[in-house]
Amino acid sequence: MVTLADALRAWVRDQADIRVAVLFGSRARTELGTAQPADDWSDVDLELVTTQPGRYLDRAWTAELDGFPLHAYAVRPVFGGVHKVTARFAGGEVDLVIVPYRRLWLGKLAFGLGLHRHLAFVSRGLGEFALVMSGGHVLLKGSPAWEEFYARAVQEVPLAHLTDAEAIALAECAYVDGAAMLGKLARGEFVAAQRWLHRSIVEANLRLLHERRRRRGLDSFPDGRRVEQLLAPDELALVRFEARLDAASLRAAILASLAGTRKLITDLTGKAPAWPELG
Repeated sequence: MVTLADALRAWVRDQADIRVAVLFGSRARTELGTAQPADDWSDVDLELVTTQPGRYLDRAWTAELDGFPLHAYAVRPVFGGVHKVTARFAGGEVDLVIVPYRRLWLGKLAFGLGLHRHLAFVSRGLGEFALVMSGGHVLLKGSPAWEEFYARAVQEVPLAHLTDAEAIALAECAYVDGAAMLGKLARGEFVAAQRWLHRSIVEANLRLLHERRRRRGLDSFPDGRRVEQLLAPDELALVRFEARLDAASLRAAILASLAGTRKLITDLTGKAPAWPELG
């Protein structure tokens, strides 16, 4: 039986605008036989390096995948000014990172010249690229020179991470939002407070914990993925909460989450923030 992954591989080979295509994520790890392979719920992660990035802002191309009707199509901006497309087909889901060919060609040139060692913006851009590929990647289309670039970039470019200043800024946003959430509770705005607890403090704690684990050389995935399998109970307590939609329960969750933010930023920077305790 032809799977969605099979159909995508065949389709990629026939597209003249796609100069490089790379499978990454859990399905690449499965092919490589490394840790954390794909499971029954894993999507197909592909990076497409294309001369026509605008083509993938529209769903029309999906009609070319015979036998896999499209259910939904979402386009989001991601790091480095590129776009991520999530397409839900009858046979599964695919995440496409759409990279303009010229942008990555310039990155490859800069890498070849060693500019990532001297220019911060080059190092940052290539570091984000290398971070995505560092979990495992398989070249599906592209010349040997591109294959060498991907392999060397993962090995030689420092992976993108939060600086201490960025971590502090993230934590302080969480603290400021936490104070505002307590005000919402006082006005009876429980749904709004719950929303911002997820969007701000919990999100900040996930990113800070991800950074702390990476600095310690531990396995970690962005966006809170696999935390139940990877984290020790004390770590998991920093990014999870249970709250009912009432003032007392939400207040306890907000304050506990902010305590987690305080601990994480102290661990990362070696200095406790000078925030007044929120009552």
